[in-house]
Amino acid sequence: WIAAVLSTSSMLGGVITLLAAVCMLLMSLSMLGWIRFRLPQFFRFPLRKRGSSAFVIGLLNGFMPCGPLQAMQLYALSTGSFFSGALAMFLFALGTVPLMLGSGLLLNLTKGKARAIFAKFAPVLILLLSLLMLLRGLSAFGIDLTNLGARDREGYLTATVEDGVQTVSFDLEYDAYADIIVQKNIPARIVITADKDKITGCNNEVISSDFGFDVVLQPGENVIEFLPTQEGDYLYTCWMNMIRNHIIVVENTRGGNP
Repeated sequence: WIAAVLSTSSMLGGVITLLAAVCMLLMSLSMLGWIRFRLPQFFRFPLRKRGSSAFVIGLLNGFMPCGPLQAMQLYALSTGSFFSGALAMFLFALGTVPLMLGSGLLLNLTKGKARAIFAKFAPVLILLLSLLMLLRGLSAFGIDLTNLGARDREGYLTATVEDGVQTVSFDLEYDAYADIIVQKNIPARIVITADKDKITGCNNEVISSDFGFDVVLQPGENVIEFLPTQEGDYLYTCWMNMIRNHIIVVENTRGGNP
């Protein structure tokens, strides 16, 4: 209902993801004994009885900084519907039941050294997840820390210019779009041909904060139009910032007819 009034954006998702990543990072470093970090008093709850404590912790689980969970929460917000959002979260909860029960049973079966090893492994896993979430959050602001050096342009698609418009076309894949090269100061058009069976809940929305487009993909041809005015390397992503591809803007392209 709130989302029906307030529009969600990739920037909002990026901010939430970054906050969660920082919180998880501090938690993991604290668990490893490298720093001292405690949540503010407002977030700490006095839990005394063991039975009630487990129940309350279960209820509070939905507020923990979890990447997949927050992605689903953003998806639920994007529906703009109380019932559709609730259904999405309910189905996500059902999907987590096997893993949650399995990990809980495994932990209960471990004792002594095995439990000590698990206790050391858990903060390392949280640390790795926090770094992955940090990369996702930064992607919402067009920052890709996985490619800081000179970029190899092999495999990039170069736009061709015709009648004053440059176009680059490719077929949608499950886990990637396409890295492309376009020429500055010429209207650009990206044509994505999407097979119905290859559209997923992650790749179905293409976003670029730099060029200001946000397009929900439909089966068939999808056209994204923008005007590149500055040379540089720009990021465009899925709405979850998990799929990250690049648009390189150059002075002149070798292909086409500039």
